[in-house]
Amino acid sequence: MYTGYRIEGETYACEQMPKLKHEEQHHGHQWGLRVGTEIVASTMIGLGIGFFLDRWLDTRPIFLIVFAVFGLAAGFINLYQLMVVDMQKNNGVDEP
Repeated sequence: MYTGYRIEGETYACEQMPKLKHEEQHHGHQWGLRVGTEIVASTMIGLGIGFFLDRWLDTRPIFLIVFAVFGLAAGFINLYQLMVVDMQKNNGVDEP
């Protein structure tokens, strides 16, 4: 596959890019989508729990803030676990 770019009518060649396997090509997209989904979902769940606790106990916005922070922390913990598993797969180590 030839890649290049043009500047004022001249074509300059870049290094030839190797073709990736189908799994490798979509791995980054899948990983990014999963990370984004997990962080957003955990934060939204925390916000939901905090919102309903605040309405039930009439303590606005204490629980909303607390559980939003818990949800965000849970999302980043999941992100860390995903990174560890992905790094172990790349290094050929079995999952814990």
